[in-house]
Amino acid sequence: MDKADIEGDTSHGGEDRIYEVVAQYLIHGDDAADILGIKPQTMRRYLRRGKALGLDVERGKLLSDIEANYSRSELLAIAKGARILPGQPAVPVVNFDGERTRIGIMGDIHFGSKDCLYPLVNEAFKEFEKKKVDIVCQVGDLTEGMSNRPGHIYELSHLGYHEQKKVAIKYMKRCPAPLYMIDGNHDRWFIKSNGALIVPDICDAIGDNATFLGHDEGNLALGDSATVRLWHGEDGSSYAVSYRIQKIVESLTGGTKPNVMFLGHVHKCTYLYDRHIHCYSAGAFQRQTAWMRGKRLSSHTGFWIVDIYVNDNGVSKTTGTWYPFYA
Repeated sequence: MDKADIEGDTSHGGEDRIYEVVAQYLIHGDDAADILGIKPQTMRRYLRRGKALGLDVERGKLLSDIEANYSRSELLAIAKGARILPGQPAVPVVNFDGERTRIGIMGDIHFGSKDCLYPLVNEAFKEFEKKKVDIVCQVGDLTEGMSNRPGHIYELSHLGYHEQKKVAIKYMKRCPAPLYMIDGNHDRWFIKSNGALIVPDICDAIGDNATFLGHDEGNLALGDSATVRLWHGEDGSSYAVSYRIQKIVESLTGGTKPNVMFLGHVHKCTYLYDRHIHCYSAGAFQRQTAWMRGKRLSSHTGFWIVDIYVNDNGVSKTTGTWYPFYA
């Protein structure tokens, strides 16, 4: 009996040696013989003895071979249930984790309108504080404005630029998180009539907690790899709630697409994923007006809280909760 046989004989205390050889084989494959300084046929005897001890050598070697062919992130994805697809060199889904940003979304508020749900603005702020949102986004038509439409003046609770600005500041300064806003077509009636920039002026009055992002649209960066776009528009409602969003997304140039869009103007609530953009239509804080009833337009009153997860590849996932107001 040669030295290897003596070492491999469990009656001579060689069981530890068997485990050592099998372990090296699972790590290094056939190269384990050279690493251990034994002959290949001697290593095979150790492996046979390992099987006799109940070690699943073949299964262990198979797992070792798989490990050699995939990166750590791919192996983690496989462990979570991702499939290896024929013809694809890598696991298609690797990582859904990422840094979370929680955002409160406020649609058309229309401060100055008799149909504005003033108390529910405070209720939204309470929920934003309770859920610890990181930022709040308001997607235009913060104020009702002053149009030349016949009878509009009788629909106002606050008349003119000064009064609508004052009531908007009164409520929006209570926002519990940094506030980002764009203006909408109702806000811009003040621009058209006398050049007054009511939403930028409101942001200036609130101070550092409020930022004006732009007229009708504005962008926010989440980390280095994701963009959120606030959008208002001057188009109209569509018969299908999703159709308007689809046409907006369809119009975007490929290289300028955001990862997430929050959309206002039509007072509708919905979520749509199209062209790799997570789209949230923001609803409203204004109940259906007489003008809307005449046009057979509904108003979805409420607000969103949306969690956006961003990793090195962009937005890995979003989750949204809609809070309806039954008004």
